[in-house]
Amino acid sequence: MQENTGPGRGATLAVLFMASMTIMANTTIVSSLPGLRSHFAGVEGIDTLAGLIVTLPSLAVVIAAGASGWLIDRANRQVLLIAAALLYAVGGTTGLWADGLPAILLGRLCLGFGVALTMTLAMTWSADLWQGAARARFLGIQGAAMSAGGVVFMLLGGTLSSLHWRGAFAVYALVIPVAILALIALAPHGREIARRKAEAAARPRSRAEAGFPWAAYAFVGPLAFVFMVTFYVTPTRLPFLLEGMGVTSPVAVAAIMATLTLVSMPTALMYGRIRRHVSAIGVFAGSFVLMGAGLLCHAYATSWEWVLAGSVLAGLGMGPSMPNYTTWFMARVPETQRGRASGLLTTAFFLGQFVSPLVSAPLVAGFGLSGAFGVLGLALIVLGFGLVVLARRETRAAAVVAG
Repeated sequence: MQENTGPGRGATLAVLFMASMTIMANTTIVSSLPGLRSHFAGVEGIDTLAGLIVTLPSLAVVIAAGASGWLIDRANRQVLLIAAALLYAVGGTTGLWADGLPAILLGRLCLGFGVALTMTLAMTWSADLWQGAARARFLGIQGAAMSAGGVVFMLLGGTLSSLHWRGAFAVYALVIPVAILALIALAPHGREIARRKAEAAARPRSRAEAGFPWAAYAFVGPLAFVFMVTFYVTPTRLPFLLEGMGVTSPVAVAAIMATLTLVSMPTALMYGRIRRHVSAIGVFAGSFVLMGAGLLCHAYATSWEWVLAGSVLAGLGMGPSMPNYTTWFMARVPETQRGRASGLLTTAFFLGQFVSPLVSAPLVAGFGLSGAFGVLGLALIVLGFGLVVLARRETRAAAVVAG
């Protein structure tokens, strides 16, 4: 496949829509949390359980993503796509009709299994259908699509939850038309990729080609984990920070939080251009510094305007970061193991999502809600400057080789 050719508009849209249904899927119902908490006020530990409603799908993703990647490398992707859509739709809409909190929690697990398959499929398709600089450009567009999906989901969820706290759960039904498009548009590419993989499997491979790049994963996996741990403090804790400031409208809460993903769109679209001038490690460094600065704004916020400013800063850092993980890692993965690599990277992302409320809870207990944002913000800034040092060493080493 030539670097300057694409798979066609239908397949491109299918992969973009699939990606947009994944990373922000958990946060679609965050504006429903106050209403859900009031509805189940008699349930012991409802504050923690409300946070788990958002992040429990991440546990299912952690459990299923590795197996999903293994299946993608070996099984029919169209069949897996149908399974993903059914799990996503049924699990996601459980909050519309389930009477008890246990049923809703079970539905969130089901949603997570669907997200695991959907995200791993989207990530693997991205690596298969685009190569080199074209992949970096596409992943930037994909990052913007994921941000756009986050904005649409958050605002639509906020609007529907203002009518009733259950309303936001209806958003998950959007996966059905997306899956239908993907089934139609990606079928011919699936056959071509299956043929190429069969040919690659038949060829003798060197030890480097046959082995999995665990050293690369040992670097990028923990970064992806930390990224999601800190990022998901926003949807799980920010509604309550805003509530303390008197901002209680679900639509207003959703709009303020959607600012983060809205701001990330232009910087994600610019990812290909950014990478011409900044190394991948430099992108990681800048991302963590900006996100840390955004969390510090939340920590010292006395009004919703400061919260909004923090979301803007964090969004600027988030935009180029998401495509950077996939681009950096997939460039080091053999073609026959891209499903496995996608599953492992997905595991790192969603393990961070699931652990996030468990990390923030003791920080909130020890330092208060604002203090927890401050501690995490400082930690990200320290990590970011550590990566700046690493990026400079990488640049000097490349200059020595070139010279």
